Amino acid sequence: MDNRIALIMESTTRKDIAMEAYKFYQGYRSRWINAVIQFMETRNFSSDRIFFISLYHKRIIGFDEIVHNYPVSEWHPRKKECTIFASRVLELVQTYNEIPFVEIHAGKTVADPIKALLSQHNISCRNFAEGVPLGTKPSFYEALIEEELNKRKLKDIQKERITVAATIHQWSPQEASLLVGSLGTKAQLYGVENGVQELKNLLGDWNQKKKDEKQALKDFESMITEEDHHGELECFLSRKVSLASLISDPTEYERLKGKYGRTMAKYRRYLIKHSYVQQMENQISASMLRMQIELMK
Repeated sequence: MDNRIALIMESTTRKDIAMEAYKFYQGYRSRWINAVIQFMETRNFSSDRIFFISLYHKRIIGFDEIVHNYPVSEWHPRKKECTIFASRVLELVQTYNEIPFVEIHAGKTVADPIKALLSQHNISCRNFAEGVPLGTKPSFYEALIEEELNKRKLKDIQKERITVAATIHQWSPQEASLLVGSLGTKAQLYGVENGVQELKNLLGDWNQKKKDEKQALKDFESMITEEDHHGELECFLSRKVSLASLISDPTEYERLKGKYGRTMAKYRRYLIKHSYVQQMENQISASMLRMQIELMK
């Protein structure tokens, strides 16, 4: 909570026995004040910066201050009385080393003189629910409370999004699989549902291509034992880890292909399948980067 204080109008509903002010003014007939106090609590407003204002003896009462029962005024507050009381509020505000923003939760008659005097001294303030009929003030504050809770929820979600984004380091299929599993039903909440579905599809394709690669390698290993009895082809292929490197020496490639045709064909097929796997891994990496960026927004 930034530098501010809150002034809450006393309630005409009182307790018969002395107790803390925030309890003293609450009751089933004080729906407006109940809602204001709940609004304070929802925002974790510091209790030592919340005050109840009472025209009875022109008092400013601390949130936790013990209050004894006192008479309820029979008359509506007079303008002159409220203007004098505004000076008491100004005195309170000026006791702070750093002048705070002043929230006012009171009716127009009491709030207007306070606002006018504070404005004269260049002190920022706001009368909440200004212009709102008394009967609908509770609903006004209930809407503020809901808005505050939604803000907090959004902040919590954003923190969670950042936490998830921080777990992405390698952009590998294995990490992608863990990410998809950890997000689960929260993907929609975090706004990355489409990204998760894309990753699921890519991982499915990658798994299939990985199986094809494994089978191609198995077929090659079976064939080379049949054709290459002296290790000539094995020595040549040990340095050929890509299609480009396989044909980097066309003369030698053609010679060995003529001699070990079936095995060379099997190895070429394996390298093609391996290349497909690498392409899928690149797509997964790009998809994870996009998701990481989205989670950080």
